[in-house]
Amino acid sequence: MSETTELERALATADELELITTGRRTGKPHSVTVWFAYDDGSVWLRTDRDADWLRNLERDPRCRVRVAGIERAARREGVADETASLRRIVEVWRAKYGQEWVADWYVERGRVPVRLVLESGESGS
Repeated sequence: MSETTELERALATADELELITTGRRTGKPHSVTVWFAYDDGSVWLRTDRDADWLRNLERDPRCRVRVAGIERAARREGVADETASLRRIVEVWRAKYGQEWVADWYVERGRVPVRLVLESGESGS
């Protein structure tokens, strides 16, 4: 099975992934574990506007994602409608994590939808 197929399967089944950004002050790798959704070929995250990793992505949209031991380069891409994107994330997260774990406040003001597009190709990891 190809690494791409394995990655897609892991993204469809894993509860969390590791997001690795470049620190905006230090230039060093900054790693966090986050909930995510894999929908329509994109990795979707939701966070607060002052999250360190989001500020890192605002400075440099390049990052890496690691799930089930597979690592792949990715890039933050903008979204046309933040509110609609947040609603979609909540819908997908409720299906994935369960209604009881994903509350309506996930869409409240101040939350940011983050769309990551994975680069094609093998990671080499």
